[in-house]
Amino acid sequence: MLRIPFPEILAVVLTLCGTSAAQAAVQTHTVTNYLTHCGGCHGIEGISGRTFIPVLRDQVGVFSCSTEGRAYLARVPGISMSLIRDDQELADVLNFVLFQLGGKSTPAGTPHYSASEVHELRAHPISTTDLLSLRAAVLSRAQASCPH
Repeated sequence: MLRIPFPEILAVVLTLCGTSAAQAAVQTHTVTNYLTHCGGCHGIEGISGRTFIPVLRDQVGVFSCSTEGRAYLARVPGISMSLIRDDQELADVLNFVLFQLGGKSTPAGTPHYSASEVHELRAHPISTTDLLSLRAAVLSRAQASCPH
């Protein structure tokens, strides 16, 4: 039986869907980073189990409705202190989460994260001991700012 590794399969699929080989390689690396560093808790499709870990699928985009929410996503400890040390690679993962997993929850016109933005935001990680309360407050304010 022929076994083809997942990244190679993904690259072929993306290429067939009109994505260039270079774009497919970046996308494959980004998805691999997400699966390796985020998917264990948030789920491989952005749907976490019944825990305190937030579901990303079709929900995370709401954070981008406010400057505070956008900053929160890059400053949350799992991101700001990620083992993904390259700022561009982390920006790519954040963009994957926001635009792919976030789906319709991400408003049209939302800007992509850049390496420089991620570098600046992750230099100031969130340090609260009550992350759940902070998340709820930031999310509430972002929802109020979202276009309806």
